[in-house]
Amino acid sequence: MVEALMTLEAGEVFAPGAVTWHSFDEVEAPTVPDTLESVRAIRKVVPDFRMDDVRTSPAVDGLAWARYTVTGTLPDGTVFRAPAALAVHVDGAGKVTRIEEYVDTAQLSGLFGALG
Repeated sequence: MVEALMTLEAGEVFAPGAVTWHSFDEVEAPTVPDTLESVRAIRKVVPDFRMDDVRTSPAVDGLAWARYTVTGTLPDGTVFRAPAALAVHVDGAGKVTRIEEYVDTAQLSGLFGALG
């Protein structure tokens, strides 16, 4: 699932109607295409945007976790780094139905500023 977000290839990973929710704005949006489009927009400003140190756990009772560090270089040369986590809800077929993203936006203030 993290790979699908970084490669922008949804493939068969997401269930129809899958949604993504963010802790920092409490907004829920369709994962496909909205979340993938957000990553594309970030990459236009931060070409080296990535999720490093990815650690995942298998789903238990329909919930898996992905922990990672968001990193990249802003247009002014500043490097940002923000540890984050995804709670990934999956259906009986193993398809992602909901992603809940938890990240401290203070660590991403430079990124948000660069995005306008």
